[in-house]
Amino acid sequence: MDNLYQPPKAELLDEHSSPRDAFFVTSPNKLYLLYFVTFSLYSIYWFYKQWDSQRAAMLPKKIWPAARSVFQIFFTHSLCRLINEHKQRLGQMAWDYSSTAWLYVGLTIASNGLARMEAQNEILDLLLLIGCVMVPAFPLAHIQQQANQASGDESGQSNARISGLNLLFIIPGALLWLLVLVGVFL
Repeated sequence: MDNLYQPPKAELLDEHSSPRDAFFVTSPNKLYLLYFVTFSLYSIYWFYKQWDSQRAAMLPKKIWPAARSVFQIFFTHSLCRLINEHKQRLGQMAWDYSSTAWLYVGLTIASNGLARMEAQNEILDLLLLIGCVMVPAFPLAHIQQQANQASGDESGQSNARISGLNLLFIIPGALLWLLVLVGVFL
């Protein structure tokens, strides 16, 4: 006879969930577009979505995705480590994430410092601004590519289309870039 006072046994955490929802998936082109148009502010949203996707997997440890996204330079390495560990659990090739994470952190800090510099020429100012905005996007896109692989969508096609929410950021960002161009050339 079974123990009537025994609590029911149930698997509360699905450890065999599909890799599709392991990490936030987006296409590289969409990442570059949103990163550029939002003057790199997209990285805050990007880190939030990555950490939010890890919330259930990290239970019982409670994480704050918003704090980890705002202070992203302190949590880039741990996110990359999680992506690498997930890829290894899936039997995928290991990724030497440390150099990519350091590159992103270093370029983010350097671009924030360089963006405050002022050149004597407006064209050089514009080129410096574009460089400061876009250079950190390259290691971030590499991290995204690894997250896409860990999620089973290597090209990020499940999130490649521009949504209405994306347009809420693209349109004001494009107008701001237009104002920058007007300020440089007029």
